Amino acid sequence: MLTKYNGFILERLKFEIFSLLEGHIYATTDFIMKLKSLNKVGGKVGKIAEQILDVIESNQWFADSKIKQNYFDLVDSEDMVGFINQSKVKDKMDDVYDNPELPFTMTGRGEVKIGKIVNYICSLRNILVTDSEREEFVNVWKSSTDSATIQFKLVSGDDIVKYYDENKYYNGSGTLGSSCMKDESGKIFKIYSENKEKVKLLIYVDADDKVHGRALVWKVKKSPCESKYFMDRIYTNRDSDVNRFKDFANNEGWFYKKRMNSHVDDNVLFVYKGQDVAGEVKLKLEGDFRNYPFIDTMCFLSKDKDSLSNLSDKKCYHLHDVYGERERCEDCEGDVISSGWGEKELCSSCSSGHKTLKEMGIETKWNKKVD
Repeated sequence: MLTKYNGFILERLKFEIFSLLEGHIYATTDFIMKLKSLNKVGGKVGKIAEQILDVIESNQWFADSKIKQNYFDLVDSEDMVGFINQSKVKDKMDDVYDNPELPFTMTGRGEVKIGKIVNYICSLRNILVTDSEREEFVNVWKSSTDSATIQFKLVSGDDIVKYYDENKYYNGSGTLGSSCMKDESGKIFKIYSENKEKVKLLIYVDADDKVHGRALVWKVKKSPCESKYFMDRIYTNRDSDVNRFKDFANNEGWFYKKRMNSHVDDNVLFVYKGQDVAGEVKLKLEGDFRNYPFIDTMCFLSKDKDSLSNLSDKKCYHLHDVYGERERCEDCEGDVISSGWGEKELCSSCSSGHKTLKEMGIETKWNKKVD
C-alpha cells in the first residue's frame, strides 16, 4: 500500500511540475472531427487543417509561456471557437488533476474567431500562414457542415470483445489508449460476452467505426438509488468526451461512477441525476469462467462465483489482476476484517469501500462489526 501511495504522490508531483513548465494543446472530438473533414479538402486548406490536427494529436510539448488559449471546442457561431485561457486552468490545477474534463466546462470560457486560432496554433510551430490562405481556410470552415459523424452505440456479446481491441481505437492517447485491457484476448472477456443481459458496452464511435471512448454499463440487482443501470469508469482518447458520456447516462436515467479510477475506497461513490449517492452495487452472474478481466468497480467476485459487487465479502475474489486471475486478498485472506494489535479493523487492502461508507454514516454488514 505504501508503494502504491508513493507512486500516486510521484505522479501527482510530475503532473504539477510539467503543468507549470510545459503543456499540450487540447480540443474536443467535435473540433478534431471538423478539422479532419477539412483535411480531406486538400490544397492549402487541407495542409493548414493537417498542421493544426498534428499539433493537437501528437501531444507535442510547448513552453507554458507560449500557450495562451487552450481547450478548444465548437460553438454556435460558425466562424468562432470556444476556448479558455491557460492561466485560468493553472489556477485550478488540483481540480483538473482529479477532473481532467473540467477545462471544457468551467466558468470563464470565451469565444474567438477561427482565423485567429489558425495563426496562433500554427505560430507554435513557426509556420507562416498568409492572409489569403487564412481567409480561404475560414471560408471553408464556415461553410463546412460535415464534422465526420460520431455517435454513441450500446453493444453486447461478442461486440464487447470487438470494441475492447486497441486496433479499433481512434488512437493510442488518453485513458483509452493506456487501458490495461486494450490488448487482451477474447477469452478474458467471456464474463462480459456471455452475460448479454447484464453487461453492455457504451462506445463513442466515428464514421470509420473507430472508438473514441468506452464504458461498461451494468444491469444491477442492488443499487444506491432507484436506477438499476450503472455506467462504470469512462475511458476516452480525449478528456472532453467524458462529459458526453455523463450526459448520455443522465439522459438514459443511469447512475455513474463519480471518480474515474479503480481505487477501492472510491468504488462506492456515484452520481445520479446530478446528485451524489453512495452505497453497494451488486448483480448476479451466469456462467463459470477460468479467466477474468481487470474490473474497475464491480471488482469483487463472490466465493461461489455467481455475483459481482463493488464491496468485498467473506472469501470473495478480487478482480484487479491484469493476467486474468482471480485472487483472494493477501492481507486478510478473504476475511474482510483483520485483527491488528488485538483490535478488529476493516482490511485496508480490500475493504476500504466499507470504511468510506462508514465515515459517511452508511452501514454495511461488515463496517458495523468494527468501531
